[in-house]
Amino acid sequence: MKRYLLGASIFLFAGGAYALFRELFIQDVFRLGWAVSSILILGAGMVAWLIANNRLATKDAYFSMTPERIKYRLAVFSREVQVSWQDIDALEISAHAVVYHLVSGESITMRLGNIQQPEVVLHVSRSIHLAAMEKGIMVNGVQTSKQNTLV
Repeated sequence: MKRYLLGASIFLFAGGAYALFRELFIQDVFRLGWAVSSILILGAGMVAWLIANNRLATKDAYFSMTPERIKYRLAVFSREVQVSWQDIDALEISAHAVVYHLVSGESITMRLGNIQQPEVVLHVSRSIHLAAMEKGIMVNGVQTSKQNTLV
């Protein structure tokens, strides 16, 4: 993946640099729109190069579930989401998403399509379903009874 990103960054950087050079020194008439476009392409190439060489920090996608909370980031540039089990009133679990209905009336949607491996999607949705059943949280409109666990 990083190899492809590095190749694309070199392509964008070289293309943007050539277009900017051509616009500033070869063309008789200066065209502002072309110059700005060249600078944007050059900048995109620089950002892609920084990401490919780990100079620009990107966050890893992850999913973490504890007895107190669920915490996840499903895409590299997405924000981190944290949901406390105490705040969850009900869950809707489907093949494509998990919707957390909070006690406050707000809903948070976790799109499972952002996870590439189907077996990981199944594991995440089943784990959330089992944990919700254990905590007595309503899942897909069915009320579950709270399980007593021996510690």
